[in-house]
Amino acid sequence: MTQPSTVNSLIDSTLNSGATVLKPAAKSLWGYGGVVRAPHGTIWTVASSSKKDTGPASRQIDVIVLQLGVTDVAASKQFYLDHGLTAAKSYGSRYVEFNTGTIKLTLDKRGALAKTAGVSPDGTGSRRLVIGSDAGAFTDSDGFVLEPPLD
Repeated sequence: MTQPSTVNSLIDSTLNSGATVLKPAAKSLWGYGGVVRAPHGTIWTVASSSKKDTGPASRQIDVIVLQLGVTDVAASKQFYLDHGLTAAKSYGSRYVEFNTGTIKLTLDKRGALAKTAGVSPDGTGSRRLVIGSDAGAFTDSDGFVLEPPLD
């Protein structure tokens, strides 16, 4: 199980590779975690639901979640449903998690996700994703371009 020492170990590795801290790792209501920006611009939230260590850092990752900050969660949810995804969890106009296997895809309100990450909701950088899918290439209403991987 992921724990604070594992979070710290993973964040330290990203910093040693040139990442910068956006939010230092700390305890919160939901657990323990921090936010870093990789050298190429990707923002990573590294977190654990546990607030206390129960053993040495394992470097084990329980789940990877790809969070997309969107303007209209309900409209974006419908778009992805129309492209063949199925929702696993949905909390109205605030959050959707899709059944996507070991790497979870979620939709979050852009402003709320930006606040959590400690960045501007305006966003910068690429909005291109490469995913394993038979759905073909498409662009959602927030400008995220999803493309199947090259063979």
